[in-house]
Amino acid sequence: MATARKSATRKTRGPFKGRAIVAFGLLVFFAVTMAIGWRRPLGVKTVNEIAAMREEQRRLLAQEKYLENALRRATSRRAIVQEAQQRLGMARPSEAQTRFLVSPK
Repeated sequence: MATARKSATRKTRGPFKGRAIVAFGLLVFFAVTMAIGWRRPLGVKTVNEIAAMREEQRRLLAQEKYLENALRRATSRRAIVQEAQQRLGMARPSEAQTRFLVSPK
């Protein structure tokens, strides 16, 4: 019986062998993990900045309403008359000091 010779065919591997593939996989995993770890603090910082801006917006809106009310009070006729009386030393005459004149027809 003749022994059949098996042809020695080698499978050709790519440029990477077993250990290199594992090392490359670990390197990719490490890079992705570092990217996620680097991005999280940026997200937290951004959320804190947004919260601070919203608080400032609320504060500015409240201040705007306060100033609008103060302007409305300051420009009302009653406030203007009172301020003019105080600055000019004027006083409203009482009933005893008021006389009504009737014009002759």
